[in-house]
Amino acid sequence: MNDHPGSNPLPESAFAFHGSHTRAVDAKGRFNLPFKFLRGGSGPEEEKFVVSKGADGSLSLLPHSVWLANFNRLRQGEPGPKLRAYLRRMSTGSKVVEPDSQGRVAVSHEILAEFGIAKKITIVGMGNYMGLWDPAALEAFNAETDGDEAYNDEFFR
Repeated sequence: MNDHPGSNPLPESAFAFHGSHTRAVDAKGRFNLPFKFLRGGSGPEEEKFVVSKGADGSLSLLPHSVWLANFNRLRQGEPGPKLRAYLRRMSTGSKVVEPDSQGRVAVSHEILAEFGIAKKITIVGMGNYMGLWDPAALEAFNAETDGDEAYNDEFFR
């Protein structure tokens, strides 16, 4: 279990998405999820995901149960206009998607275009969710934010 202060601890048995995978996006907005991120590849036991606005200018793809738990956890915050605005933002920009028999999920071209994703998508495992990026945007973001030794020190201690 993660005992780092301020972290969102996950049970040790929780699945973890990790690695980076670049995939083609077809004419219908579909792309293949990495096999290991699907049920048959020891991914989450559920087959529904939620695509929504993510952090750092990316889209996110979360198992449905994780998205619901996160949303409901936030609902416990201090009631008021800021909380409602944030919950509205997360709800409005979200959509349930289910992988087809070939492991593809479909995201509308409008949503993909909003995040600069067209013909290629990079799927980055982020523990309990996946970040969805345009490959060039991810490379540029990583170049700007690379080199925080404090995180390296914490990770490799």
